[in-house]
Amino acid sequence: MLKTVSESLKAHWALWLLGAAIVIHLLMMASLFWGYLNPFFSDSDSLPQGTDFFAIYEAGRSAAENRSLYSYDFFDTSVTPYHQPYRYIPFFAYAFAVPVNALPPWWAYWGWVTLYELLLVANAYATWRIAGRGRWALIGAGMWFVFTPFYLEQYMGQFSFLMATMLFWVGIGVVRGREAVAGLPWLVSLVTKSNSAVLAPLFLRLGWWRSLVGGALLLSLNVPYFIARPDDLELFYRANFPGLLSGAEQQFAAFQPGDLGAVAFIRNSLLTLEPASTGVPVALLLATGVVGCSLAATFLARKFDALALFAIWISAFFLFYDDVWEHHYVMLLPVLVLLVAFRPSVRPWALLVFVFVALPTPYLLLTQVWGTRLVPDPAFYTASQEAWPAWGVVLHHAAKPVPVFALWAYLTASQLREGIDFQWLSTLRDSLWRPAWLRSSR
Repeated sequence: MLKTVSESLKAHWALWLLGAAIVIHLLMMASLFWGYLNPFFSDSDSLPQGTDFFAIYEAGRSAAENRSLYSYDFFDTSVTPYHQPYRYIPFFAYAFAVPVNALPPWWAYWGWVTLYELLLVANAYATWRIAGRGRWALIGAGMWFVFTPFYLEQYMGQFSFLMATMLFWVGIGVVRGREAVAGLPWLVSLVTKSNSAVLAPLFLRLGWWRSLVGGALLLSLNVPYFIARPDDLELFYRANFPGLLSGAEQQFAAFQPGDLGAVAFIRNSLLTLEPASTGVPVALLLATGVVGCSLAATFLARKFDALALFAIWISAFFLFYDDVWEHHYVMLLPVLVLLVAFRPSVRPWALLVFVFVALPTPYLLLTQVWGTRLVPDPAFYTASQEAWPAWGVVLHHAAKPVPVFALWAYLTASQLREGIDFQWLSTLRDSLWRPAWLRSSR
């Protein structure tokens, strides 16, 4: 009997892992009702459930009533029980948030949670199909189910997983070299959160001009709103780039346990050494270096792997962007899944990074052992990090961006090891002068 079970495990270990991943996922999602996972994460420990979704819902009502999308009053409960400031582009409020107002707020939130579960299952199934239905295809499918940032995504009612789904299909189009597959989901992602614009250099290298022109036209649709409401442009800027502010606001933005990007890691590490520091020069140097090296890997390598460049640019977002929250890491999941499914040479790196990013940070340990947990505040966070030891602050903020940096560095170095080719300048010049789609039509 034991021998039979052992042989079955050896033969079907990937299938057993997938089953275990689904069980773990169900336990994660049950916490949306009972809250036992909430103390593991800064956002769910400090903010009420659905608060980001209600920001979208509130913006939809504002758009329908021709009011400012970006003016913010947490205490206004006439539409939603509470909400965060609206941070997305105007187009998304009019195209998505207005129709959502057809449902009551909580009905809309739970409908969104349900839709995300369906998308997750669809993504896992698509992974299994396109990766060949073998063992590693099962592993890739299972990765979708055991990613703790997805729990936060559902708790907050966020829209990063919609981005992740679109990026997944962009990645499939990149793997297959088909602009028709990648272009439409990229355009949808641009009018959702817009950070997928980081893929523009890859599209430029691939010569996917239709998508680039379409993306520019879509984003230009937001211009009339800001022309009509110029004050909202400043509110939009302040909501999306808090670390570029000055004085007390900058200090407050820097010292947040929920901000887990590489820039926040540097700032918080420096804050443990010098409380008056904000780390702006070092963070700016990092951002410049990451973007510069990513551009070099994209345009200077003699040979390029399109999937590797896709992974480089998505990873780069977490390294140079000023404001990266834990739930944002669901947008890294399609990168890791596709690398595991299609790049055996990178598979060990991708799996290792997946483990680090999928697991919670040491937040629970630090809040339970060293002083204060976050006390929910109606307007903003109260900083719990002040009670933590310096090593705890550094470890917490390193937990996710450092592994991502390692993956980005490995892939970038791999591309540049192919050698430098400066002929791209003439190729790019010819492409700009007469794009491939125009040449082929003559």
